[in-house]
Amino acid sequence: MDKLYAPWRDCYVQDHIKDGKSCDVKCCIFCDIFLDKVVEKDKFVLYRDNAIAIMLNLYPYNGGHVLIFPQDHTDQFYTLSQQVQSQLMIATTKSMKLIKEVLQCDGMNFGANVGRIAGAGIPKHVHMHIVPRWQGDTGFLPIIGQTKQVSVDLEKIYKQLQPVFAKEFNG
Repeated sequence: MDKLYAPWRDCYVQDHIKDGKSCDVKCCIFCDIFLDKVVEKDKFVLYRDNAIAIMLNLYPYNGGHVLIFPQDHTDQFYTLSQQVQSQLMIATTKSMKLIKEVLQCDGMNFGANVGRIAGAGIPKHVHMHIVPRWQGDTGFLPIIGQTKQVSVDLEKIYKQLQPVFAKEFNG
């Protein structure tokens, strides 16, 4: 596959690699979301409580790509309490429903990449992905050019999703 030059991703890479080693809790973007100083709209956080958070992926595979993750900084789901595991799945299910209703997607992919070898971009902090899919959302470019173009306005999608997530999760 050819590489698409994407210099805007440099801060993402640099924020997660320190001294040639994978980042720990001190520089984890997911852990940062649980800090009091975080302004939720600046980080596209759709929901957070003291155990889990939901946010738009800043580097989405498709418009509306959502990440769901625990506050606990761990690289394995099985180390989480059953309560947190349950909260993650309930939040994932609710998120899929809301994304379908608001974005009118035709389908979606969801799951997790656990460990760098499995494709995890942030392997030290487990997280779930929900990727909305539409008929024809992959055109000739990924097939012929081995390149995926994502034309999304995160602020627009955030403004669409945030009120319904607030209503669903906060009551």
